[in-house]
Amino acid sequence: MRSLRIKTFNAPDEDKKAVYIFWHSAMLAGWWILRNRNPSAMVSQSRDGEILSNILKRWGYEVIRGSSSKGNKEALYKIIDSAKQNRSIVITPDGPRGPANVIKNGALIVSKEAGIPVIPVKIIYRNKYVLSGSWDKFEIPLPFSICEITFGNEHYYKVFLNEPELAAFKNVLNAEMS
Repeated sequence: MRSLRIKTFNAPDEDKKAVYIFWHSAMLAGWWILRNRNPSAMVSQSRDGEILSNILKRWGYEVIRGSSSKGNKEALYKIIDSAKQNRSIVITPDGPRGPANVIKNGALIVSKEAGIPVIPVKIIYRNKYVLSGSWDKFEIPLPFSICEITFGNEHYYKVFLNEPELAAFKNVLNAEMS
């Protein structure tokens, strides 16, 4: 990760508490760039999640194990508590199993309950290896590659929305991540 030439755009102040979201496929640089923001991360309870959990702990993250598919309610309550304790929250909203580039509701619930914004993060690796057999076409940046990270706008999710409004809200976030 240290070999990457990371260029950031529209980055909020490092003390800005938010729910930062980025796609599972490009998550390596996302986790790396947010490591200095007193972060908590939700990581699946899978074997792959165990590997990621160990890396994130070394990078200074508080790791909460659970996902949309396993241990979700307990993990969601813990991540909300973490946000209320003045930590930034980092989530891949399409993980751990997809579908790719489809936002699930967890990040929005954290935003609502903790009163902090969701900030979408777009990550582009200029040179990468793509694991074409993975569900999300996981991207591994090549050493010394340029990585562009663009922070989107702050979006507050203040009330639960009906399905058409929720889809429109997610589409706005998706557009800033894709």
